[in-house]
Amino acid sequence: MAPTKGRRRRDKGKSKARKRKEAHRGTTVHDLPEHVFEQILLRLGPNSPSLLRAAATCRRWCRIVGDAGFLDRIATKAPRHVGDYRTIKGCSLFFPSMPLEVDGHRFSLDFLPDSTSLELADSRGSVLLLEKKFNCRETSHYQCGCCPDLIVCDPLMTRYQGILWPPDLDGLNRMGVILSDGDDGAGCNASLSNFRIVAPVEETLALVFTAGSDGGWGMVHSKLPDDPETITAYFFAGRANGSLYWGVEEDSTMVLVLDEDTAVFSLDRLLQNVSGLPDEDTAWIIGGEDGVLRAVHLIGNDLNVFVRRHPGCSNDDEWVLEKQLDLLEATAGLPGHNEAFFDQEVFFHGANGKCIVLSLSDQTWVFSLDLDTMRVKPETYIDQMYPYKLPWPPVLPDGSKKARQ
Repeated sequence: MAPTKGRRRRDKGKSKARKRKEAHRGTTVHDLPEHVFEQILLRLGPNSPSLLRAAATCRRWCRIVGDAGFLDRIATKAPRHVGDYRTIKGCSLFFPSMPLEVDGHRFSLDFLPDSTSLELADSRGSVLLLEKKFNCRETSHYQCGCCPDLIVCDPLMTRYQGILWPPDLDGLNRMGVILSDGDDGAGCNASLSNFRIVAPVEETLALVFTAGSDGGWGMVHSKLPDDPETITAYFFAGRANGSLYWGVEEDSTMVLVLDEDTAVFSLDRLLQNVSGLPDEDTAWIIGGEDGVLRAVHLIGNDLNVFVRRHPGCSNDDEWVLEKQLDLLEATAGLPGHNEAFFDQEVFFHGANGKCIVLSLSDQTWVFSLDLDTMRVKPETYIDQMYPYKLPWPPVLPDGSKKARQ
């Protein structure tokens, strides 16, 4: 019996020592009950990058932030637009649209191999798509196999994946490369492990690259309702609500449409029920966060925003004038304003659902237009603009060294 009592006394001593040590250690954030800690995270707000950093701290925090109830309480399930990547004289730079708590260097693309030979081609959520600017000197092919022709990257995670263009398709002229969401269900946000690249190469042929071990390039053929040989020239008119649009120079009311999900082409009529539009002009197509399709059209100095309605039982889509702005008058107070600029062609540089960027004077006088307030502000010279959104809901990257049980 004596040894047993001795063990009990020693165990009791260890328990007291452990309690004294824990009392001396003090309370940390990990001792907070989950319902209290959740209230703290909720106060960060859905637009705060700190919420994403908190989710990447450990598995417990990530589980709380990713819980369906938490997402409902924070009143958002969509990726959050925090800025735009802009190409300026061949360089890709990030411009925040709101104050960020993240170091601006976190959005740099310097981690990419040979980043000076790449240019932005598209964006989807927090993922970017880049392509080579020029051909390799060692070969006459568009891609040479010595380096990736395309790169998909996640700037915040400093991760990327290189993709080679199929060498047997070098002779086909690409109309662009488009980054789309993953294909494992509707509403799946693009990520490095789940994305699609759609590359239209002709008006009836598109290539689709699917990520994953069983992915790769595939072809999709379309048959247009009209003879495509009668269409000789296209120009990119915008991206909206899961579709890409090209204007047809021979017909100002016709657009070539590519469905991102199916990679199937079709022809559509644009603003055909709107009277008074010049025959030689085609509108820019944009999609807002409300999911409504809009067309921005410039008639003289008047910038018109049309919305597409789907009335009752009618099979015909109706375009209705939503807003109108006299650009000459609205831009009068901007630095460098000159009425002579409006005698030249207006260039469209991109849209992010909230604003569009336009330029005059041979693309050197640049300004943006807020589509909600219809206010303009000056911008630096840019070639193109690609919106960037924080990943949502936040998830831990595979193999994260910060993850703890």
